[in-house]
Amino acid sequence: MRQKIIIGFSLALLLAAVFLIARDLFRKSPSLTEASCCGDDYTALKKVDSSLLGYTRVRVIETDLRNLSGIALNEALQVFACGNKQVVVYDTSGRKTGGFDIDSMASCIAVNGNDICIGMGPRIAHHNISGKLLAIWNPSEAAGYITSIAIHDHYVYAADAVNKIVLKYDTNGKFIQDIGRKDSLTGSPGFVIPSLYFDIAFGAFNDLWVVNPGRLRVENYTTSGYLQSDWGKASSENNGFTGCCNPAHIAILPNGSFVTYEKGIDKIKVFDPTGQFQCMVAGAGSFNGNADFRLGNNNLVKDIATDTDGNIYVLDAYNQINVYKKKEL
Repeated sequence: MRQKIIIGFSLALLLAAVFLIARDLFRKSPSLTEASCCGDDYTALKKVDSSLLGYTRVRVIETDLRNLSGIALNEALQVFACGNKQVVVYDTSGRKTGGFDIDSMASCIAVNGNDICIGMGPRIAHHNISGKLLAIWNPSEAAGYITSIAIHDHYVYAADAVNKIVLKYDTNGKFIQDIGRKDSLTGSPGFVIPSLYFDIAFGAFNDLWVVNPGRLRVENYTTSGYLQSDWGKASSENNGFTGCCNPAHIAILPNGSFVTYEKGIDKIKVFDPTGQFQCMVAGAGSFNGNADFRLGNNNLVKDIATDTDGNIYVLDAYNQINVYKKKEL
């Protein structure tokens, strides 16, 4: 009888151990998933404390277009918007000043001097400032999807969300290297990208900033691909990022501060150059009233950009370009 009790007790312990091991194996890491306080209801988190708003909307560019996906500004403060088989150009007052057709759906756009680069699936289309197509760059990988492009110092950097790397080209389309693969030599931990949100931008010190969305942080790389620093943490508070993979979009202000957008909770924030929360820019309710809270799986913001005067441009879900200016103290 005693032996049966011991065997039964041992079996119970074994089953408990198996349960605990299985739970740990299949439970997602909290650093890579939803903030534990939030559950599946983001309604409360979407609400913006008006006392934290540091910017005011000064203008709305009504594009009267559908399926826009990206925006960029040049040194002359022209606003370039890309979407379904088209690029449209506006001045800062919202007047349409130009544009040109492209052969497929664009995912993102970058403008620098005479160069316009457009992400179209795994390819990059290189146009001049007049819209003339100069070349189509074939992907360096067999498959890919370009979600963000930055042009800097005669090189083009493209975020490939499928292959989870940043691709570096010269402006003639020659592939130079990839950045961000897991590598102990460069210090890169590898990018965790659960969905097609993978953004890059250049800072005030000629440094490349890359969102590592699954790790809920922003990483700083040299142009040669070495990790220098990072900031960001999982938090439902304003000083961090929530959800499975945020921030979805970033842009950098002239003073080195970061503008971020978090999908799910639809908040646009500003962080200082060290990654400390500064203020809110906008959120649900800022663009189309209560309709902003009823978008379902559609995110409120499609892209963000900044200009040399420190203004913030937001392409929203309604294909409007909203211009925000910092409030006077």
